[in-house]
Amino acid sequence: MEVAISAVSDYLINPFLPEGYKAPQFWPATALACYLLLYIGGRVFYFGVAYFQYYYFWERNREKYYPHTVPYEKLQAQMKDEKEIAVRNMAKMAALMTPFTFGVSQGWSKTYYNVDDYGWPYLIASIFMFFVFTDFMIYWVHRLLHYGLVYKYIHKEHHTYRYTTPFSSHAFHWVDGWSQGVQYYVFVYLFPFHHILFIVMFIFVNCWTVMIHDQIDFVSPSKVILSTGHHTIHHAQFNYNYGQYFTFWDRLCGTYLPAPQTNELITGKRLSPPAPKLPEDKQSAKKK
Repeated sequence: MEVAISAVSDYLINPFLPEGYKAPQFWPATALACYLLLYIGGRVFYFGVAYFQYYYFWERNREKYYPHTVPYEKLQAQMKDEKEIAVRNMAKMAALMTPFTFGVSQGWSKTYYNVDDYGWPYLIASIFMFFVFTDFMIYWVHRLLHYGLVYKYIHKEHHTYRYTTPFSSHAFHWVDGWSQGVQYYVFVYLFPFHHILFIVMFIFVNCWTVMIHDQIDFVSPSKVILSTGHHTIHHAQFNYNYGQYFTFWDRLCGTYLPAPQTNELITGKRLSPPAPKLPEDKQSAKKK
């Protein structure tokens, strides 16, 4: 991450600052570099991955993958709304996340650079630790986001539409996006994590977030992975499948609902019929 921050500093900030006020010596310049990295990087990943998912699965291979839960004639209007929600909130979300990124750049976290510091067994184990820890944290944050005024004023924006598109993935209120995303930083402040793994996980998490909103499920028969189909049910029925990666906490807490696999993993062949369309396109979900 420090390499990316340095690149942003060198090309977007330092050329416009006088000597003595450049990053990394002048910490406000470094903080600004962290913010720009989060804001620009967030937009690039969001639009890049979401457009790829949309074009490849929903347009180029529409007959095989298009879920039909979103009326095609209304698709563009829905995606336009979702993109506007995402863009409107990204600047504030990046601002909230900046102190945590800045802390990593200053060496305040437990990210490390030399594999020999902890060894290969720990490096491999830390990948599983990352997923287990963040899944646990996000499950409970997500449950909180579905209660009362927290849902009404913060999380409801993400549930604007009952059936999602790839562009639903980052269509969050800024507090909502921060409260779930910051858990990845919490992990590296608590547990040693290799700095390259941190970047890899950052990319993976963004791709996963888009993927679980595209309604195309290749792996839902798994009793471990909380897949796209499970998250589709979460948006459609509201009170189920709060997890991010695994089904464990939903099963333990009684919020699990199984999902049908929609397509074969290898061939992409459609397996299940399209889910029935609900009476209203927009959701006005209410807490039970």
